[in-house]
Amino acid sequence: MSTAIFEQLRPRLFALAFRFLGSYADAEDAVQDVWLRWHQTDISSLKDPTGWLIRVCSNLCLDVLKSARRRRENYVGQWLPEPWVNPFLREGEDRLVDQAYLSQAYLVMLDELSPHERIALVLHDVFDWDHAAIAETLGNRPNTTRQILFRARRKMEGVTPERDNIEDGEKARMPAFRLQGAEDKKPLTATDLTGFVEALQSGQADRIAAFLAPDVTLQGDGGGKATTNINTLFGADRIARFFAGIWRKNLVNAGLTVVETGAENWLLFSIGGVVDTALTVSLARDGIKRVFLHRNPDKLAHFNALPVNKLD
Repeated sequence: MSTAIFEQLRPRLFALAFRFLGSYADAEDAVQDVWLRWHQTDISSLKDPTGWLIRVCSNLCLDVLKSARRRRENYVGQWLPEPWVNPFLREGEDRLVDQAYLSQAYLVMLDELSPHERIALVLHDVFDWDHAAIAETLGNRPNTTRQILFRARRKMEGVTPERDNIEDGEKARMPAFRLQGAEDKKPLTATDLTGFVEALQSGQADRIAAFLAPDVTLQGDGGGKATTNINTLFGADRIARFFAGIWRKNLVNAGLTVVETGAENWLLFSIGGVVDTALTVSLARDGIKRVFLHRNPDKLAHFNALPVNKLD
């Protein structure tokens, strides 16, 4: 019985851990550690087994997050979370809890938060936990949790708070991060892709720039194993010229596939049947706002593991 309960919740726990850690291997390790603790627990004494599992998973991830930044100091170039490729293709959305909150844009912004801020924000906005439940997980008080959430949301909206001690009424007016359906921030749809893909394939910087917002940014992750931009690139003209250059050098003969992963659409460029480059973007009202480029082969492995018909 205990095994059945855990296996039913495994996809949700994995998606939770992945949001925190941005790594398949780390998420799998965290879920395995949760299983070991679950196996050693008398579940008949638990009033809320689901809540217990989520709380334990969150605490284990909190420990990993505290050391993750130190490990990344030795990473070559920029570190980006791995692209989400749903490993539970047969699972319903309710088992994974809103895959939209597994998009590259959301995970990158989560990575700007402190470990406590990340845990609090995901549990509150994705899993709909109240302040008291989050406080129990983090080992603090509900009022402290409110402060943590406020700071997290300010960071997610790109605002640096002048002070942390604010009245509850001001907190209540602070909007939560809007990932989908927002007028000024939305994922790339299949329809949006057509023109941008044609511009990329043309290799012409002016055509590419026409799809980019003036303040667009590009982050690339090669992990020291493949060439890409080491630092974030800024501006439509510079990024368009960057794409025109790498297209002529690396991708002019590459096969192109569009894959929907459950969180977003990815452009996959394959050479010799192997995914060499993966790209996704987020949109604003004035064009493509953020570009994420993966060339580290370790982080492309899950794309290469997709069934052949997914890449046709």
